[in-house]
Amino acid sequence: MLIRDELKKVDRSPGRWREIFRPRRWRQFFSILFFQSRAGNRWKSAPGAPALKQREYSSYEQYVAHQQSKFQYLDLAEYDANYRRVLKERLDGLPFVRRGANVLCLGARQGTEVKAFLDLCCFAVGLDLNPGENNPFVLQGDFHHTPFASESVDIVFTNSFDHAFDAEKLIAEIKRLLKPGGALIIEASRGEAESSAPDAYASFWWQRVDDLVALLTAHGFKPVRRNSFNEPWPGEQICFELQNPTSSR
Repeated sequence: MLIRDELKKVDRSPGRWREIFRPRRWRQFFSILFFQSRAGNRWKSAPGAPALKQREYSSYEQYVAHQQSKFQYLDLAEYDANYRRVLKERLDGLPFVRRGANVLCLGARQGTEVKAFLDLCCFAVGLDLNPGENNPFVLQGDFHHTPFASESVDIVFTNSFDHAFDAEKLIAEIKRLLKPGGALIIEASRGEAESSAPDAYASFWWQRVDDLVALLTAHGFKPVRRNSFNEPWPGEQICFELQNPTSSR
């Protein structure tokens, strides 16, 4: 399974062949094997939504340990520069991405998306279970339970919805955080029926991006813009507005 998924990624991005010769990639590979030997690689359908699936963990603590382990094996310098550039291009011109907007980036790792919003003169900060050491852009925390006040954020951004332990809790937290008239921007990988696959750290997945959009729509989010992209991975950017936000609090 791991080898097959990696070969698919190499086919989409031939430059990934260089990763084979890097010791940190082998350390990551054996770490994943160790995790799966203990926890398995089991998935179950999300309640009431067969097109969505959830990784099975023995506990929340196991989920946290799994997510926190990813950052230590990654060299994100090239990704940081490339994604910062292409994300800024995708965000520039969106009507709600304006100078001075308050932006919270969920699952932000080293803060690449935070930097893209800063480049557009927004006030932005990230949150992640493991932001690494001395990270000025990202705070440590769980995006299911953030420390921020209700109705305090203009924009919530995430490309890590596939790392949700509990999608319902994550959606409820996003709704709590957004100001009336606020926006949710999700960058989502293509789904399993769209020639993609969850990576070794994913905990939530969909058959098609439409399935994720349907989940958000059922919770009061209205999609107002969708754009496909291919960098740094194939997916879609979906922009949502929260409908009747005061009645959902």
